[in-house]
Amino acid sequence: MNTPRFRGWKGGLALALPLLAVLSLLVAANIWAYQNLGRLDLTSGRVYSIGPETLKVLEGVDEPVDITWFYDVRNKSMVDALGLLRQYQAANDNIRVQGVDPTLQPAEARRLGVQFAGSAVLQSSGRSLTINGGTETDFTNGLIRILNQTNQTVCFTEGHLEANPFSLKQLDDLEDHGEDENLVARTEVHERHGMSMVNDALQTLGYTVRTVLPSQGDTPFRGCDLVVVAGPRRAFASNETRHLTRYLAEGGRAVLMLEPNVQHGLQPVLDTFGIVHHGQAVIDPSRHYQNDRGSPAVSDFPRHAIMRNLPAVFFPGTSWFTPAPQGLAEAVSVSPLVLSSDSTHPDGQPDLREARTLMLLATRRIGDTPVSGGGEGASLLLVGDADFATNRHYPVLGNGVLFVNAVNYLLQQEKLIDIRPRHYQSDSVQLTNTQMRFSFFLASVLMPLLAIMFGVFLWWRRR
Repeated sequence: MNTPRFRGWKGGLALALPLLAVLSLLVAANIWAYQNLGRLDLTSGRVYSIGPETLKVLEGVDEPVDITWFYDVRNKSMVDALGLLRQYQAANDNIRVQGVDPTLQPAEARRLGVQFAGSAVLQSSGRSLTINGGTETDFTNGLIRILNQTNQTVCFTEGHLEANPFSLKQLDDLEDHGEDENLVARTEVHERHGMSMVNDALQTLGYTVRTVLPSQGDTPFRGCDLVVVAGPRRAFASNETRHLTRYLAEGGRAVLMLEPNVQHGLQPVLDTFGIVHHGQAVIDPSRHYQNDRGSPAVSDFPRHAIMRNLPAVFFPGTSWFTPAPQGLAEAVSVSPLVLSSDSTHPDGQPDLREARTLMLLATRRIGDTPVSGGGEGASLLLVGDADFATNRHYPVLGNGVLFVNAVNYLLQQEKLIDIRPRHYQSDSVQLTNTQMRFSFFLASVLMPLLAIMFGVFLWWRRR
């Protein structure tokens, strides 16, 4: 039976079968790739990928962590956040993720004390932490906090116009998303000269942050595991320096960030270690940040735990330190941490060119047992600038990392040095003066010159 209708049906079937086979093959390949290969993130901001900082944190998760994400199944951003947490789970078997819609499972929401979607509850070793927000920054910082309960206190002095760790900040969207609350595209706007970014990082790592008034009472630094003096603009009174000196004599730890050209009144504290602060600003014509020769930039550091895996840093206006003329005090050892280039000179004195110590760690032994051998000691970290750690410069290059590393080291939390809290910051490119010169030479000189040479070569071949 070879009628025209049968031949038409047979021809259509012969065309449909290969198409159906190809379609089945594509569906099978897609299912296999979804189950075995994961997904490829082609977004410009890598919205659906885990960043290297998060991967570093995940590598250090060595105890079970349960994460319950409360989300609205109708909200794409919250569904994407659950997918992000699934990547955390895939990266480390110690992380277990559960997605819960509080409207469908209200009993589970009540049990964990959650009322609305958009919150996550992290549980580990009997500890519980609730975070609001569904970004990688929220989740990663939550992991750091739940895993690192240091119970140590960092005290910032106040009363001398120091940078404020509790300065103002606000949370903004990077763009307008209409009625859909996007939980990914967010940025924090901080008061430029405060230190709220430092505060956020320290609290994320499990430290308690508070301010102290050095003139209040006989023991103002009681309960402080670390004292930070963040760029005083008014001089410390004599009784305040005595309190700080006594705190260090009893084995305390302090960070003094001293601005150039400011009378801070803290030289008596440095005298007990045999160190002199030269308050004049320095100029580095060789290595500086962007076009500001008064902002030395450093990328080569001595071998020290504080400087481990540290990118370049810069100090926007800095002074320097030297040993006292009579030498260091007894039982004091010093580790220079940041040295400027050999062309550095005091402002207005270009003939005095030499490398300057911009940051150092001084340790004084208490008793006969060396600190390296487990003995008690006082630690004093000195920095010739405070602006490098303020909100304006904290996220630039390695400035924030340097400050947090120093705190972790002084508080004997070296395991936290490689853990770097994330921040809501829009992407930007920061270049040193050397990188800027190279970019200018490459884009404005070398590339046009190559184009001209290539054109001349073609003309010579065709003439």
